[in-house]
Order: sequence, then C-alpha cells, then structure tokens
Amino acid sequence: MTGLFLLFLSRDFLRQSRHLPSKITMMVVTAPATTSTEERQNITPLGIAVLIVFLSLCGLAGNGTISWLLGFSMRKNPYSVYIFNLAISDFLFLLCMALSSILNRPESGHWPRSVFEMLRRIRFFFYTLGLSLLAAISIQRCISVLFPIWYRCHRPKHLSSLVCAGLWLLAILENLVAIYFCAVQNQNPNSCKKVDVFFAVLIFGVFTPGMCLSGLTLFVQVRRVSRRRQPARLYITLLATILVFLICALPLALYWFVLGWFMQDDRLCGLIYDVAKIFSCVNSTANPVIYYLVGRQRKRSLREPLRVVLERALGNEEMSPEETAELGSESRGAQGASEDALEDIPRITAKYRHSQSV
Repeated sequence: MTGLFLLFLSRDFLRQSRHLPSKITMMVVTAPATTSTEERQNITPLGIAVLIVFLSLCGLAGNGTISWLLGFSMRKNPYSVYIFNLAISDFLFLLCMALSSILNRPESGHWPRSVFEMLRRIRFFFYTLGLSLLAAISIQRCISVLFPIWYRCHRPKHLSSLVCAGLWLLAILENLVAIYFCAVQNQNPNSCKKVDVFFAVLIFGVFTPGMCLSGLTLFVQVRRVSRRRQPARLYITLLATILVFLICALPLALYWFVLGWFMQDDRLCGLIYDVAKIFSCVNSTANPVIYYLVGRQRKRSLREPLRVVLERALGNEEMSPEETAELGSESRGAQGASEDALEDIPRITAKYRHSQSV
C-alpha cells in the first residue's frame, strides 16, 4: 500500500511539473551541476597531488639536512647564514605545498575554507621570503666583487644576520597587509587587486631585477677568473641557484599576481596553476642537490661527509689579501689603482688575520 501511494504521488508530481515555467525548471536542474563544477575546479588532480607530495618529501629531506648541518655542525660565514634561512624557507614552503595538496583531495574529507586560506598565506609568505633572501645573497656577493677592498675593510660584522632579520620582518608585514585587504576586507575585490599590484611591482620590479643584474655580474666575473684559475665554488652555487629560480619558481609569482586576474578560462587557469606549483616544488627541492653537486669531488664523493661537501660548496668566501688587491685593481682598471691596491695589502692582511682569528 505504501508503495502504491508513493507511486501515485510521483505521477501526480510529474504531471504538475510539466506546467512549471521553464526558468524554474532550469534552475532546479542546473544548480547542482554548477556546484559540482566549482568543487571539481578546486580539487587537485590525483596525479598532480602525488607528484607534488613526492617532490615535497624529497625537498623536506634535503632542506632539513641542510638546515641541521648549517645550524649545528658547521662554522658560520656571511653566506651560510643566508643559505640557512633559505633552507628553512624552502622546507616550510614545501610542507605547506604537500599539506594543501593532500587536504584538497576528496579522500581527505571536507575541510573549512579558512584552513586552505591559512596554507595559501603561509605559502606566499615563504615564497616571497625565499625570493628576497636569494636576491640579498646575490647582491651582497656582487658588492664584494665590485668593491672588494671596501667590502673587506668596512663590511659590518653581523651584516648577513641583520639583513635576514629585516627580510623576515618585511615578509611578515607584506602578509599582514595581504591578510587585511584580501581576507578581512574581502567585500571589495579591488583592494585585494591593488595589493597584488604592489606585490607584483615589488617582485618583478625590485627583487628579480636586482637578482638578475647581480647574477649577470657574477657570471662575467666567473668567465674572467676562469681564464687564470678555478673560480670559487660559491660563484657556481649562486649562479645555479639563481638560474633554477628564474626558470622554475618565477612562473608561480607570475600566475599569482598577473595571470590570475586576467585569465577567463577556468580550465586553462587551473592547468597553468598546477604546472607552476610543480615547478616551484622542483625549485625548492633542487637547491640541496645543487649544493651537493657543486661541493663534491668526483674521486671521493661517496666517502666524504655531507658537512665537508657543503662547506666546500659554500666556502671560499674569504679571499686572500693578494686576491682582494688583485680584484680591486681590476675593478678600478688603471695602473695607478693597481699600485694603490698593492699598498693596501698590509692593512688588508691585518684585517684578514683578525677575521680568521675570530
């Protein structure tokens, strides 16, 4: 009886639904399809998620090892301080990438939108921090090449630590501004767009050009020095790191601050975003590999401790007084300047010995 009653009600409902307006019928039919389409756009494809998690796990192991060695097992120099902070930034960036890829799958259940917003802000924080650290280390090395005597005699003792602290503070302020205009005051999308324009100018107008110009200067110096002797491994490490960043990590910033506002095709936009995330993971994972490949020696690479290989890749920062005077004479480019540089050798030697004793 109950079945016959339900069948009668269903037939009566179908007969009445024929007289409903077409617009209402379309609303009833198309509303669930739109919701499912939006959910599918926010879900990371399984293959992309697996690849991101795999790259992130490799990068977490490598950057964790670098952070441990630089923090507890190695003698610090001005450039190892930068690399230590860069390794921490890459480690936390990869951790957020792996977590967001896992939580964004249907198998992980339903998570509040605030969780994904928090992970997105943390990823942006460590991305901008890594970019600024890489720009700072390349610019500082470029200054030491262009003005070697001034750099040797007048560089503050804790310059690298102060610069790293300032860059951490700058990244925190940037993200607080982004959270206020894009999350707290989210009623007006133009305010968030203005913030993205500011960040685009900061990244593509300040950090990236500074890193590229200093990297080009280091490349010219490597070509010049390689004609007479083997260039310092630190040059090779910095050049390789800058090149990998420009190829792999910069497209993610291009998508975040430029393409994301102008692209209308959601499918193409999602594909570009997934590819950019994969390449950014490759960049953060490749840095420890670069340090190992640059610092190793072919004959005894398997028997050497990682600490020795890392010291070799990031070492040779302290030039001898004769090399400093020679580089200073080359930067000034005149014979009189060369004589002045030779006269500066005793003063540079004293400062060199003092820094070595410290």
